Amino acid sequence: MRLQDEGGDRSVELRPAADEDDGERVVVEALVDDGERHWSLTEACLTHAEARDLAAWLAGIAEDTTAAADEWTSLTFEANALSLSGHRIPGGTVELRIALLRMHADGPGTTDVVVGLRAPQDHLVAAARDLLAELDALP
Repeated sequence: MRLQDEGGDRSVELRPAADEDDGERVVVEALVDDGERHWSLTEACLTHAEARDLAAWLAGIAEDTTAAADEWTSLTFEANALSLSGHRIPGGTVELRIALLRMHADGPGTTDVVVGLRAPQDHLVAAARDLLAELDALP
């Protein structure tokens, strides 16, 4: 699943890569690009249910089922590596804030990254569908 800013310079990609040994958690490969810098993270940071909740949350914001326009809503998970907040802007756009902790850049160490994106509602619905398809494709 890729979330791209409508300006095209920032993106967040969250891709289910594998099941953790117990089969309950999903290893997520996260890539953040702000146009100049790039960060990555590979971590078992979601359960299968949480990944499906994320897809439903994204589609819900886009389809205006989670909150009224201009009302911020957020989604957190048991593992704290990922959290999201967002709201629908009248006119067909959704504004998101995506926080990813312990991301790696080119050098040593890790950093916490918060990315703001604005995307058309239909792009979020498509991203939610992509996430579900990627989850279903895991071996």
